[in-house]
Amino acid sequence: MTAVHNSLLAALIALAALSGCTESKGTSQAGEPNLFQVKLDDLPITVKENAELQALRETIVRSEVEGQSTIIWIVPEGTLVQQGDKLVELDVSELVEKRATQGITVTKADAAFEQSKEDSRILSKELMSKRGTAESALKIAELEHEKFLGKPSKQSGLEGKNADMLKKLGELVNAPPSSAGFTDATASTTVEQPLAIAPADPRNFTSLIERARELLQINGPEELALNNSMGDMANKVLNQVDQIRLAMADLKLKEDTYGHSRRLAQKQFITRNELEKDSLAWQAQMSKVTLAWNDLDLLVNYTLGKERIKLRQDAANAKLEVERVLAFNSAAEFKAKSDSESKKAELALAKERLDNLQKQIKSALIIAPTPGLVVYAKIDRGRGGEAVREGVQVRERPDLIILPDTTKMRCVLKVQEAQVDKLSRGQPAYVQAEAFPGEIFTGRVTTVAPVADSNSGWMTSDRKVYTTIVELDGENQDARLRSRMAAAVTIQVDTVHGVLSVPLQAVRRDRSIHYVWKKTKEGPIAMVVQPGKNNSERVEIRQGLANDDMIFIVPPTGVQEPKFEQPSLPVVVPQKENGPASEATVDGATDETGGRGNAGGRSSAGGRSSAGGRSSAGGRGGSQKKIAEMTPEELVEYLGRLDSMAGMTASSGASEEQTQKMTDTVAKLKIAIEKKQLDEAQVQQDTLRTLIRGMMGNRGAGGNRGGAAGSGAAGSGAAGSGESGAPRDR
Repeated sequence: MTAVHNSLLAALIALAALSGCTESKGTSQAGEPNLFQVKLDDLPITVKENAELQALRETIVRSEVEGQSTIIWIVPEGTLVQQGDKLVELDVSELVEKRATQGITVTKADAAFEQSKEDSRILSKELMSKRGTAESALKIAELEHEKFLGKPSKQSGLEGKNADMLKKLGELVNAPPSSAGFTDATASTTVEQPLAIAPADPRNFTSLIERARELLQINGPEELALNNSMGDMANKVLNQVDQIRLAMADLKLKEDTYGHSRRLAQKQFITRNELEKDSLAWQAQMSKVTLAWNDLDLLVNYTLGKERIKLRQDAANAKLEVERVLAFNSAAEFKAKSDSESKKAELALAKERLDNLQKQIKSALIIAPTPGLVVYAKIDRGRGGEAVREGVQVRERPDLIILPDTTKMRCVLKVQEAQVDKLSRGQPAYVQAEAFPGEIFTGRVTTVAPVADSNSGWMTSDRKVYTTIVELDGENQDARLRSRMAAAVTIQVDTVHGVLSVPLQAVRRDRSIHYVWKKTKEGPIAMVVQPGKNNSERVEIRQGLANDDMIFIVPPTGVQEPKFEQPSLPVVVPQKENGPASEATVDGATDETGGRGNAGGRSSAGGRSSAGGRSSAGGRGGSQKKIAEMTPEELVEYLGRLDSMAGMTASSGASEEQTQKMTDTVAKLKIAIEKKQLDEAQVQQDTLRTLIRGMMGNRGAGGNRGGAAGSGAAGSGAAGSGESGAPRDR
């Protein structure tokens, strides 16, 4: 906007904002455009920034296509579209090919899932068959074991129990032995007949009773199957007992026959051959009895024991087989279920990808969701961005088109950090669009950003801006105001009543001293003044001028710029030995690493002075904390202040050795803080403070060069806080 437009805007704003104020103002003297007559007047305090008009409600149209796609058609900018109209068409030929491939993948995944379900059904039947076989084998093994010992019976006193078998076995082994000799009737004395096999003595087999009892044990010696009905074991034992009894009975017969034959032979009633035949029959039967006893011993001690062990092992193996089959079935079912679920998940994922591709292909044709005037968005490709157009490649989710509803408008402006504290919601604002320079639109502040824009300092970290929104009053029925129009916004912050004010350009500065050129009878005089609040054009003068004084707007010709004596820095009070570093003060200011002093300019190592400047190594006002006591935010701020140490130290007049020591100590301090070595960081901080005190002691009480050299009060102090805005350095 031109200077003429600025002047016009200032005049219009003054008329609109200050209704009721006096007509008396400081004015230029007739015929003397460089002279200004100072008058008491009301001074409006305003914040003025360039802004951009936007619709209060906007519909943002974005690309929903993943990856990169090319715009092959776009509606011309400025077109008024209705809901459902075509806005943008993107090239998605690659996505169409991917969709076809993904369709095949879905078909395969569906077939694999169905096959997994059929495999699960077949496997379930196979596992059921294996389980049935194993359980049947266990049942058979248990029946075989029960068959061996006999079935448990609750009845007692009946024949046919294992106890009866033990009783009969005891009767057998406790029977008297058979005879083994005969008396020869033909001889004068009794002669013992030699035998081929000695007769068996039943008493030698009494241990069979205890062995049989052991075989009848169920779960230990305390539990016997005596009351069980006789099983295979009892039957076999009784069968062998009967064989022995029969053999012994037959032996008695053979013995009697042989004895009778011997008596007949003595009387020669039978031949010797017949006698020998009866003798051999008797001896053969004697052998059969002995063999029968041996068979009983083998049966009880070995055959039945072996069979009992085998039956027990078969039952145990069958039980283990059932457990193994159950575990195998569980693992197989889990594997089949996992495989089926995996196939199902693969199918779902394949369908999801296919649906996504179809959605993206459908999204390639972008339709207007609401009616509006088409405004192209900008693609962020460097500073300023690039407007969308046909042939441009765009990524997913970038803004393509903006459809503003211009019924209600707002202004978006960026306010400087030094001015943002003046703003608050509800303050009146006056807007002038560049397209309509003769009109003023009213509005109010609705939003002030609590933090600076994240990208506001991309050129320099010192310049921070805060996004502020001003909503215009009324409605834009005629649609003259359009989105993205340039505008200037003036926000009415305050009004200072009945003060002396002069043009900003009339106030000059010699370092920390402000002055104006005052017209007197003796000629132009440089008059020291104390500036106060200001707006973009005028500044309050608190001291140095009186009502109706005449001053020069620009320095008169033929005069030399004055050099004023600058205020001296306060004397540093020596720190007590062994005292804490933060206790040393300078006439109420904190120590060399501390907060505020009371002199203008930048101190060599002090904090912010009362007139402005920041210290080179100090914190902001207030007592200094130890490193361990700082919050994370304070540590970050402290590291930021340490970054500026080297440059400030070099410009403070320190020697090369002092500068090097200072730089090394700062570097060690930063490293210790970053590694969270707080004890080491505290040591380096104490060292840094000692170095700073030494530098200040060498420089003496004069402080900075020239007494208050460094940034003047207006640069870092009053002007920064809005007290004395724009006086210029000479």
